[in-house]
Amino acid sequence: MRRREIFLELTSLLDVIMIMLFVLLTQARTQTAEALSAAEADRAAATELRAELSGLREERDAALERAEALDRARITDDLVLDESLVITLSADRRGAIRLESEELQESIPYDWDDDTYAANSLRARLLGLLRQTDREAVFIVFQFDRAAIYRAEYTMIGRVVNEIKLEAKQRDIPLSYMELDTGEN
Repeated sequence: MRRREIFLELTSLLDVIMIMLFVLLTQARTQTAEALSAAEADRAAATELRAELSGLREERDAALERAEALDRARITDDLVLDESLVITLSADRRGAIRLESEELQESIPYDWDDDTYAANSLRARLLGLLRQTDREAVFIVFQFDRAAIYRAEYTMIGRVVNEIKLEAKQRDIPLSYMELDTGEN
C-alpha cells in the first residue's frame, strides 16, 4: 500500500489561530477594563452610601436624643404642673379683670372711678385660692396688652399681687409672679 503524503500548510492555520487568540485577548482586556471600571464605580457608590448611612445614623441619634429630651421635659412639666397652682390674670378690653385657675374662672368688673371693689374682690379670690391650695408652689401669671391696658388698672393688679406675695411668704408657700405682654411690639 502506498502512503499518501499530504502536506498541510500549517502556517496559514497558525495565522488564523493567532488572529483568533488576539481577538479573544482583546475582548478579554476590554471586558476586564469594563469590569474594573464597574467595580470602581460600585466601590465609589458603596463609599457614598456608607457616608450617607453614617449621616442618617447621626441624624437618627440626634432625633432620638431630642425626643428623649422632650420626653424628660414633658415629665418635668407634668410634675411641676401637678405640684403647682397656676393662676392667670388678664385685663380684657371691656374693663374687667379675668382670674383663671383650675378651680376658678371669674371676671371681676373694674370701675375707673373707684378701683376699691375690683382690688378687694381680686385680693379675696387670690387669698381664697392661696388658702385652699395644698400645692407646693403658686405661680401668678399676669397677661396684658401694653397698648390696651390702662396704667391705673396695671398698677392696681401689681399692688394686689404684692400683697398676696406677703401672705404667701407668711405661709411659706413659694409664689412666683410673671408678667407677659401679649401685644405686638
